[in-house]
Amino acid sequence: MSFLNLEGKVYLVVGFANRKSIAWSVSQSLMEEGARVLFSVRSEKRKNELLSLLPKAETFVCDFENNQEIQNLAEEINQSCKELNGILHSIAFANYSEG
Repeated sequence: MSFLNLEGKVYLVVGFANRKSIAWSVSQSLMEEGARVLFSVRSEKRKNELLSLLPKAETFVCDFENNQEIQNLAEEINQSCKELNGILHSIAFANYSEG
């Protein structure tokens, strides 16, 4: 039995950037505790980066600045699992053009 009682639970992790990201760290903890982790990433490039680290990762591409892609993500997740037990939002938008 898992310490956090996450065995068999399903979580969506949004915002993976790299191995230093919060999304990566939390997803690793969730999987260690027996949870099924679904990932949503912003681009095919990011998906390929994630799959190079976790070849069997269930990964969806969604640009959260695009409402249609958000709707598509919801439909794809609904087809993949009957319910989500939690979501980790780790998306960060920043305008670095001014410094």
